[in-house]
Amino acid sequence: MIKELSKIADELSRDKGLSKEQLSALLQEIIVAIISKKCGEDCDLDINIDLEKGEIGILIPKKVVDIKKNQWLEIDIEDAKVLDINVRLGQKIMVPVTFESLGRQAAILAKQKLFESLRDTEKQMIYDEFQGRVGQIVTGVVLKSERDYAVINIGKTEAILPRRESIPGDFFNRSAYVRALLLDIRVVRGWPQLILSRTHPDFLKKLFEVEIPEVFEGIIEIKAVAREPGDRAKVAVYTTNSNIDPVGACIGIKGMRINAISNELKGERIDVLEWSDDMIKFVCNAISPAEVLQTNIFEEDSIVEIIVPDEKLALAIGKKGQNVKLASKLLGWKFDILKESEYNDIKKSRIHEQEQEWKEFYELYNLENIEGLDEISIAKLIDKGIDDVEKLSTASIDELVVALNTTEGNALEIVNSAIDYLTTKLEDLED
Repeated sequence: MIKELSKIADELSRDKGLSKEQLSALLQEIIVAIISKKCGEDCDLDINIDLEKGEIGILIPKKVVDIKKNQWLEIDIEDAKVLDINVRLGQKIMVPVTFESLGRQAAILAKQKLFESLRDTEKQMIYDEFQGRVGQIVTGVVLKSERDYAVINIGKTEAILPRRESIPGDFFNRSAYVRALLLDIRVVRGWPQLILSRTHPDFLKKLFEVEIPEVFEGIIEIKAVAREPGDRAKVAVYTTNSNIDPVGACIGIKGMRINAISNELKGERIDVLEWSDDMIKFVCNAISPAEVLQTNIFEEDSIVEIIVPDEKLALAIGKKGQNVKLASKLLGWKFDILKESEYNDIKKSRIHEQEQEWKEFYELYNLENIEGLDEISIAKLIDKGIDDVEKLSTASIDELVVALNTTEGNALEIVNSAIDYLTTKLEDLED
């Protein structure tokens, strides 16, 4: 049984990457637990494990007695004298015990406990090694490829590459090398499962760090990435170094750098553009190669309206709307692409609407609507910056007294008239 346990431990040491010291400590912990059930929790054991030689030495403290009643706690005087000729009754001595004497059940339990402990240890090792690598690129070997996922060996453990995280066209033969982003570590049935991705935008970002030294060193910063995996991507880059062209550095001489990344991504076309904190300039860069005539930014709705020449509309939108979709992802705003002729009609309509709004505003808030104000009083109020009914309703009494050279009572009456007028108009609008 000792040889068998030693063999199991040796195999686990090779397969799981555990040291002999770790295995010995685990085995000792298990043996202590088994013997403690027979001798008691306070039993002071002496255990020596040598996995190299396949030997386990166990010493148990026993009391020397005339007649032994408990074989785990006591030893006959005659047997004790074989170990120590000078031993006396009532004395406690360390007595060697073979592992086999613990019984077959104990050996089975030891193996069971060993596997359980090793499983817990291996689980913790996986967490310790890979928790800090989430978001990094890992390289592995394909063990098997199923319809919905591929199993990848990435060293001391296996990882899953789901089909949804694979680039369209990805096909991996057994033993093929694969690079992917360590996306997440999930617990499945109590065991950590490593999830990989080749479609996540961060995978492209990390490939830039691998292939482009300036990005790895932080000279060039990847500000944003948007992808249609396996088809097309846009990457916004930036540098504070005025001597470096960030776009040119990422593309490389004759496109060598960007082609290396594209080949890893099944020929994914990658547009590299310069990031800018100037919103309009960044929008123009993002929608390239289309020419932009004008942009209108609606911050409240996070919408960018882009006007392009009529003949460039298809180029701006891109095949299946891909160019505008990626540009929208890059900025995190909705893009509305309009051709010039269409926008001219919309512009006329907007001007007309704006004029109508101003007209309605003027009619509603005109100071002439307030009784008790003549042309001279209105001119004085406008001169003081009180040019509509709403401002009049919130003006202080002191302001009106000074502006109109009137009494406090008259000023209060004018403010109340403005408030009553607005209240009535707002109620009419609600109705």
